Amino acid sequence: MTTLGLSASRKSPGVFLAVILGGAGTSAGVAPKRILLMGNKITSALTGASPALSVSAGTMADATPTFCAGADDAGTYTGRGSELHVMAAAVFAQYPSASVTLVSVAESAGTKASLILTFATTASAAYTVRVYACGQILDVAVDSGATATVIASNVADAINDADVLPYTAQNSAGELTLTAKNFGPRGNTLTAAFSFISAAGAETRITTGSTTSSGATTGILSGGAQVEGEYLFSLGATQDTFAAAIASVASSKFDRIVAVCLDATNIGLLSAHLDSLAGVTSQMRQQGIVPCLGTLATAVTLTSGANRSRLQLAWHFNSRIPAGAVAAQVTAARLIGDSAAGGILSGEENSPSANLDGLELVGITAQNTIADRPTATEIESALNNGITPLVPSANRPGFVTIARSITTRSLSAGVPNYAVLDTSNVTVCDAVADGLGATLATTYAGFRLAPDSADGLPPRAPLVTTPSLIRAVIARELALYEEAAWIINTAANLTLLTVIASLVTPGRVDCDIPCEPMPGLHVLGGNVRQLS
Repeated sequence: MTTLGLSASRKSPGVFLAVILGGAGTSAGVAPKRILLMGNKITSALTGASPALSVSAGTMADATPTFCAGADDAGTYTGRGSELHVMAAAVFAQYPSASVTLVSVAESAGTKASLILTFATTASAAYTVRVYACGQILDVAVDSGATATVIASNVADAINDADVLPYTAQNSAGELTLTAKNFGPRGNTLTAAFSFISAAGAETRITTGSTTSSGATTGILSGGAQVEGEYLFSLGATQDTFAAAIASVASSKFDRIVAVCLDATNIGLLSAHLDSLAGVTSQMRQQGIVPCLGTLATAVTLTSGANRSRLQLAWHFNSRIPAGAVAAQVTAARLIGDSAAGGILSGEENSPSANLDGLELVGITAQNTIADRPTATEIESALNNGITPLVPSANRPGFVTIARSITTRSLSAGVPNYAVLDTSNVTVCDAVADGLGATLATTYAGFRLAPDSADGLPPRAPLVTTPSLIRAVIARELALYEEAAWIINTAANLTLLTVIASLVTPGRVDCDIPCEPMPGLHVLGGNVRQLS
């Protein structure tokens, strides 16, 4: 028996436990954890003259891990409304005492995404312009006699005043232009929607066709893409790279890494980083979470390309909430649970085997249009393809829950395999490895190694142990993990626990430790049978 990845020539002392994920496949059918957020900051101050606008640049350097104590700190370090600020706000909303570190990804040298709303005709009666912006609703009063320029300027002021929004607004003769605060194609996933509200309360959505208010003012959207009731920004271009940001944490452990990357290349960089640091000589076991706001087909392409046990993809099609905030809040909820949203589920900090089905997300809203919400068939397909879908909450109308928290690993040699379906499988095995490693390192500090005695008696000299004694300690710890409801079948699996002194390398012991995570109760079927 050999320890996976641990060379027989290894000389450096230590306890080295590899986590081997994936048993037999199935058919389709505590200390605070550290969160690392990766995304763009605002690199240069944003300014505007119509109306007056000023957004300070972030103070932190790119590719420099920076501890963040709260959302306001993130606004200072990264610029208010930046990707990182929005992500941090989502984490702290779900988990106010989270331990968060920020790493800024250098912005691309491309263009920013934008959307245009053009007002025309002076208002002949009072009404309201309603703005749906990233889960916020902004109502802007319009007085009778207000010109198109005044209307657009007032709407722009309302948007700019909501400074956590990921875009700014400017007016030019009634043409309202929304511009993403960060460069690049991720801005094309941002959305906004607008309505005219009459004095009587009747709502009329503004579309890409000329829409008339009750006060005779017209509005027309352009420069974006209409998706049901929302309008996507467009023209954001030139992909950034997460390479330098990932390299900056190459020697650090964070329990969860949230990266706002939406493209296969950067997801691949993150996946490789996670696998590398989880190796037996590094033992910095981590999990990554990325978002996808695209179609189910787009999400399937990303997960099948990644297919990694340590990576999760949170899918929220046509989300009104920025992509980074979606992944960040999923991560926070996984760790702390959903008490912030009035839920009853605990998270992985309380128990690595926590069942996360139906975990409530405090600030991620459901899609405005029912047609955008995943159907039962799409949810099942997502789960079969390594996608974690977010679905409408049954308890909090207008918000979403995690349907089931799973990894992107759904294939083995191109064939469906769900041996590491739930993220809890990874979390539990990592927790057992970390716990055993700490216990063994402490228990056997300064010890010497003797062979098992023929009479079965322990060594008489102090600070001496044997393979069988080490095995007994591991068995005891596994029993405690079973009592804590982390793992199951400890006694039944005990025959698989082997601890053997190396015949080649003096002073080395190799172990094979069975770890069967306790599954969540995910499916309960039955028949309700009428009796006469």
